[in-house]
Amino acid sequence: MRVNVHLGVHKTATTFIQAQLHDHRSMLTDGGIRYAPISTVRRGFTSLFDVLAWTDALGGAITRPFLARRLDALIRSQGGGDTFILSDENLLGLISANYWTGRLYPGARRRLRILDSLLKGNETRYFLSIRRYPDYLTSSWLQLASRGKAPAFDRYLAKFKPEGRGWAEIVADMAAACGADRLTVWTYDWLSADPGRVFGLLAPGVAFTVPDEELRRDVLPSLTIKGLKVLNELKPHLSANEMKNVARLMRGFPFDEPNPRLEIADPSLIGAYEEKYQTDLARIRALGVELLD
Repeated sequence: MRVNVHLGVHKTATTFIQAQLHDHRSMLTDGGIRYAPISTVRRGFTSLFDVLAWTDALGGAITRPFLARRLDALIRSQGGGDTFILSDENLLGLISANYWTGRLYPGARRRLRILDSLLKGNETRYFLSIRRYPDYLTSSWLQLASRGKAPAFDRYLAKFKPEGRGWAEIVADMAAACGADRLTVWTYDWLSADPGRVFGLLAPGVAFTVPDEELRRDVLPSLTIKGLKVLNELKPHLSANEMKNVARLMRGFPFDEPNPRLEIADPSLIGAYEEKYQTDLARIRALGVELLD
């Protein structure tokens, strides 16, 4: 079995990719490719993986065979085909853990090493998307805010200084876990320029066509200032699930202008993040990882 594992990260059009894979499942099946919807993956594997990955050092001898059986059952439940696409951005860690630890995906190496051991015997390739820091951090904070879990924006940014752990360190950890030759990294800019081509990586050989209206729209619309204010007003009155649904609506709601998007305003900070990002790209190339930018 060939397994293509799309690891995210969060806020890099993962929902867009997963929705398109789901909508084209019949084409994938005809092409000999299996795909499990994100809800099935989370319910059948990732939720348990997230819990047991924390205790692997103590109970891995017991939990890894159990997780391997769960993952194998998930793959087999998706019908025939010699390729399986596994896509879940939570496999590298929860987005809230980034803030609580103050480090981006601190468990990337450990979690990927565990996952790779569960897929032993398969021809496995891993895919990761990265994004410029100002956009990624803003969008990440907005996701926490939409769930009522975010600190003040400035306090959030203070956890992720430009000199801290970033994409180069994460990719280096992943390469150490699975080998640089089995890892492909694309940038959010590369994806945004032509969203359809990512499916040539995940589902090779399938004549995958993304609808024109999907290509024309923002790949990942984000909350605006007005949308965030609406959520804050509604938060005391809605359940957590209702808040998620309203946040989804607010991302596409046609507010009147002016309706600016939340963004980092400090030019020096933006410059420092951009310098780090460009350095990251050079370091990732030097690792021997396939980088599409």
